[in-house]
Amino acid sequence: MKKIIVLLIIGIIGVVSYAHINRFMVSEGFKSDIEAVIQAGTPNEEMIRAAILKKAKERGVIVNPEDIVTSIEDTEEKTIAGSIVGMAGMKVETKKLTVKFPFTVKSLGFSKAYNLERFRLFTVSASMPAPVIPQQ
Repeated sequence: MKKIIVLLIIGIIGVVSYAHINRFMVSEGFKSDIEAVIQAGTPNEEMIRAAILKKAKERGVIVNPEDIVTSIEDTEEKTIAGSIVGMAGMKVETKKLTVKFPFTVKSLGFSKAYNLERFRLFTVSASMPAPVIPQQ
């Protein structure tokens, strides 16, 4: 009888551990997928939203499309390349992409909610200011 109870306890611990490890692996993989989506190409809010939903479906992650918040705003922050070009006297226009949303991962009946927030700076344009020509 004691052996059966010990085996039952070990089995329960194994199932719960597997569920938690599986949930962790799925959430980390999903986060790295989203990071790749954000870093790829010129950002477009609709393209990013569609890619997030596609990656969620591939990984079996639950994401409510209405909860995905994306924004692209002008910013004074500079990328490393933008800072170097700015030191050379060029005018650099930088934008900041922000993506925020909650998601849920389920495994063997256990679920856990996560919040994801990522941002990316990208340079839109760099232009040389017009030279000042003295008037005579």
